[in-house]
Amino acid sequence: MSTPLLQQFPSLAACPAPFLKDLLSSPELTEAFLFTLPEVQDLAAEVERLGKENEEIAKRNMELRDELFALRDATAQSYAHAEGMKARWADIEKAQGNLYQRYRPSFLHLRLKHSLTAQDDASEKIASAFIENRPLGIHPSLAGSSTSLPGGSGYTSRVDSPVPGDSTPTADRNAGRSVEEFIQEFKAARKVYHKRAIWAERWSRGEVAWRDD
Repeated sequence: MSTPLLQQFPSLAACPAPFLKDLLSSPELTEAFLFTLPEVQDLAAEVERLGKENEEIAKRNMELRDELFALRDATAQSYAHAEGMKARWADIEKAQGNLYQRYRPSFLHLRLKHSLTAQDDASEKIASAFIENRPLGIHPSLAGSSTSLPGGSGYTSRVDSPVPGDSTPTADRNAGRSVEEFIQEFKAARKVYHKRAIWAERWSRGEVAWRDD
């Protein structure tokens, strides 16, 4: 007859039934007898072995405690540094994107168009200043300015007053010099304008290519 007790401790099958009944009637006798069984002895040896291994592991952990604490702190610092670098990279990537945006072909093309319009306006201002008989580079509000004569007499002298002893009218000399300056300045301005216009036209036709490197 098989019982749970016999299944757990097969060596009890060799014991007579009256002995087992007497054994079960006394807990002290039962405990003492069970520790004599091979199965229990093997189990006790295994428990003892595991206990010793746990003690060795605990001892090893105590020896490594300081090193493990230092490693934990270093790991925390490395993680914080990595998070800081991650945030910094986000800022750098944003700044790089903004910088690259300024040099995108589409943005440069737009800047070229704007500079073309601005250069055309600048050349028109040069021509308007010449037509209005204003000295080149002088604002209209300053073209008719006057200076006081030495001595504080209160009389004023025009900037274009003739030089004593010079029979050539100052206006004629200034006009001649202004024409030359106007031609040079206007030609230079229009030269820049036409260069930009040529590049803008070629760009619009798709004849301008930008390399990524």
